[in-house]
Amino acid sequence: GGGRVRRTGCGGFIFGRGGEEVQALAEAGIAFEVVPGITAAQGAGACAGIPLTHRDHAATLVFASGHLRGDNEVALDWEALVRPRQTVVIYMGIGTLPVICEQLVRHGLPASTPAALVEQASLPSQRCITGTLQELPQLAQQHRVRPPALIVVGEVVALQPQLMRGMQATAV
Repeated sequence: GGGRVRRTGCGGFIFGRGGEEVQALAEAGIAFEVVPGITAAQGAGACAGIPLTHRDHAATLVFASGHLRGDNEVALDWEALVRPRQTVVIYMGIGTLPVICEQLVRHGLPASTPAALVEQASLPSQRCITGTLQELPQLAQQHRVRPPALIVVGEVVALQPQLMRGMQATAV
Protein backbone atom coordinates (compact mmCIF):
# COMPACT_ATOMS: atom_id res chain seq x y z
CA GLY A 1 0.00 0.00 0.00
CA GLY A 2 0.81 3.64 -0.11
CA GLY A 3 1.04 4.10 3.67
CA ARG A 4 3.33 6.49 5.44
CA VAL A 5 6.41 5.47 7.35
CA ARG A 6 7.18 7.01 10.71
CA ARG A 7 10.59 6.46 12.23
CA THR A 8 11.39 7.33 15.79
CA GLY A 9 14.65 7.43 17.70
CA CYS A 10 15.23 6.25 21.26
CA GLY A 11 14.47 2.58 20.63
CA GLY A 12 10.77 2.83 19.82
CA PHE A 13 9.04 1.66 22.96
CA ILE A 14 11.49 2.95 25.59
CA PHE A 15 10.60 6.48 26.73
CA GLY A 16 9.59 7.47 23.24
CA ARG A 17 6.01 7.84 22.16
CA GLY A 18 6.08 4.60 20.17
CA GLY A 19 3.59 2.82 22.40
CA GLU A 20 1.18 5.75 22.33
CA GLU A 21 1.49 6.12 18.56
CA VAL A 22 0.79 2.47 17.73
CA GLN A 23 -2.05 2.42 20.26
CA ALA A 24 -3.67 5.34 18.42
CA LEU A 25 -3.14 3.60 15.07
CA ALA A 26 -4.69 0.37 16.38
CA GLU A 27 -7.69 2.27 17.81
CA ALA A 28 -8.13 4.00 14.43
CA GLY A 29 -8.00 0.66 12.60
CA ILE A 30 -4.83 1.59 10.73
CA ALA A 31 -2.43 -1.25 9.95
CA PHE A 32 1.16 -0.73 11.05
CA GLU A 33 4.43 -2.56 11.46
CA VAL A 34 6.95 -2.13 14.25
CA VAL A 35 10.56 -2.71 13.27
CA PRO A 36 12.64 -3.28 16.39
CA GLY A 37 15.89 -1.45 16.85
CA ILE A 38 18.33 -0.90 19.65
CA THR A 39 17.66 1.44 22.53
CA ALA A 40 19.48 4.75 22.88
CA ALA A 41 21.08 3.29 26.00
CA GLN A 42 22.50 0.33 24.06
CA GLY A 43 23.80 2.62 21.34
CA ALA A 44 25.33 4.99 23.88
CA GLY A 45 26.99 2.21 25.84
CA ALA A 46 28.44 0.52 22.78
CA CYS A 47 29.68 3.71 21.12
CA ALA A 48 30.97 5.37 24.30
CA GLY A 49 32.75 2.30 25.68
CA ILE A 50 30.46 1.83 28.68
CA PRO A 51 29.19 -1.72 29.10
CA LEU A 52 25.73 -1.52 30.64
CA THR A 53 26.26 -4.79 32.47
CA HIS A 54 29.47 -6.50 33.54
CA ARG A 55 30.03 -9.65 35.52
CA ASP A 56 32.29 -7.86 38.04
CA HIS A 57 30.38 -4.57 38.32
CA ALA A 58 26.69 -4.66 37.35
CA ALA A 59 24.25 -7.54 37.34
CA THR A 60 21.19 -5.28 37.01
CA LEU A 61 20.31 -2.60 34.48
CA VAL A 62 17.60 -0.02 35.14
CA PHE A 63 16.17 2.52 32.68
CA ALA A 64 14.37 5.56 34.13
CA SER A 65 12.94 8.83 32.87
CA GLY A 66 14.22 12.07 34.38
CA HIS A 67 11.25 14.16 33.19
CA LEU A 68 9.52 16.49 35.61
CA ARG A 69 6.03 15.61 36.74
CA GLY A 70 3.25 18.19 36.56
CA ASP A 71 4.17 19.39 40.07
CA ASN A 72 7.80 20.03 38.99
CA GLU A 73 9.04 16.99 40.88
CA VAL A 74 11.29 14.26 39.53
CA ALA A 75 9.16 11.30 40.56
CA LEU A 76 11.48 8.30 40.63
CA ASP A 77 11.77 5.29 42.90
CA TRP A 78 15.05 6.49 44.38
CA GLU A 79 15.50 3.43 46.60
CA ALA A 80 15.33 1.18 43.53
CA LEU A 81 17.91 3.30 41.71
CA VAL A 82 20.57 3.15 44.44
CA ARG A 83 20.86 -0.61 44.76
CA PRO A 84 24.39 -2.04 44.59
CA ARG A 85 25.86 -3.72 41.51
CA GLN A 86 23.57 -2.06 38.99
CA THR A 87 23.76 0.42 36.17
CA VAL A 88 21.16 3.17 35.94
CA VAL A 89 20.48 4.91 32.62
CA ILE A 90 18.31 7.99 32.85
CA TYR A 91 16.66 9.27 29.70
CA MET A 92 15.53 12.90 29.36
CA GLY A 93 17.27 13.99 32.55
CA ILE A 94 19.60 16.79 31.48
CA GLY A 95 17.18 19.50 32.63
CA THR A 96 16.86 17.87 36.04
CA LEU A 97 20.45 16.62 36.38
CA PRO A 98 21.29 18.48 39.63
CA VAL A 99 18.17 17.09 41.32
CA ILE A 100 18.84 13.57 40.02
CA CYS A 101 22.44 13.54 41.27
CA GLU A 102 21.46 15.06 44.62
CA GLN A 103 18.67 12.54 45.19
CA LEU A 104 20.81 9.54 44.21
CA VAL A 105 23.41 10.61 46.79
CA ARG A 106 20.76 11.47 49.39
CA HIS A 107 19.28 7.98 49.00
CA GLY A 108 22.55 6.13 49.41
CA LEU A 109 24.89 6.21 46.41
CA PRO A 110 28.35 7.56 47.24
CA ALA A 111 29.01 10.99 45.71
CA SER A 112 32.10 9.35 44.18
CA THR A 113 30.00 6.91 42.11
CA PRO A 114 31.19 6.98 38.48
CA ALA A 115 28.73 8.67 36.14
CA ALA A 116 28.63 9.81 32.53
CA LEU A 117 26.70 12.03 30.19
CA VAL A 118 26.37 10.68 26.66
CA GLU A 119 25.16 13.37 24.29
CA GLN A 120 23.90 12.55 20.77
CA ALA A 121 24.33 8.81 21.43
CA SER A 122 25.59 6.74 18.48
CA LEU A 123 25.77 9.73 16.11
CA PRO A 124 29.02 11.13 14.65
CA SER A 125 28.54 14.13 16.98
CA GLN A 126 28.39 11.93 20.10
CA ARG A 127 30.21 13.22 23.20
CA CYS A 128 30.83 11.32 26.41
CA ILE A 129 31.71 13.24 29.57
CA THR A 130 32.63 11.17 32.61
CA GLY A 131 33.06 12.04 36.26
CA THR A 132 31.28 11.31 39.51
CA LEU A 133 27.74 11.95 40.69
CA GLN A 134 29.05 14.93 42.62
CA GLU A 135 30.84 16.40 39.58
CA LEU A 136 28.25 15.66 36.88
CA PRO A 137 26.06 18.79 37.15
CA GLN A 138 29.13 21.05 36.97
CA LEU A 139 30.57 19.04 34.07
CA ALA A 140 27.29 19.31 32.17
CA GLN A 141 27.33 23.07 32.59
CA GLN A 142 31.02 23.40 31.77
CA HIS A 143 30.68 21.32 28.58
CA ARG A 144 27.28 22.82 27.67
CA VAL A 145 25.64 19.41 27.37
CA ARG A 146 22.28 19.60 25.58
CA PRO A 147 19.53 17.07 24.96
CA PRO A 148 19.33 14.47 23.69
CA ALA A 149 21.70 13.07 26.26
CA LEU A 150 21.64 10.09 28.58
CA ILE A 151 22.88 9.91 32.16
CA VAL A 152 24.68 6.66 32.97
CA VAL A 153 25.43 5.90 36.63
CA GLY A 154 27.38 2.97 38.02
CA GLU A 155 30.76 1.32 38.38
CA VAL A 156 30.75 0.31 34.69
CA VAL A 157 31.41 3.96 33.79
CA ALA A 158 34.89 3.62 35.34
CA LEU A 159 35.75 1.14 32.55
CA GLN A 160 35.14 3.75 29.84
CA PRO A 161 38.68 5.18 29.46
CA GLN A 162 40.24 1.71 29.12
CA LEU A 163 37.62 0.45 26.68
CA MET A 164 37.76 3.60 24.54
CA ARG A 165 41.55 3.26 24.23
CA GLY A 166 41.06 -0.28 22.95
CA MET A 167 38.24 0.74 20.61
CA GLN A 168 40.27 3.59 19.14
CA ALA A 169 43.31 1.33 18.67
CA THR A 170 41.28 -1.09 16.53
CA ALA A 171 39.69 1.73 14.50
CA VAL A 172 43.07 2.93 13.17
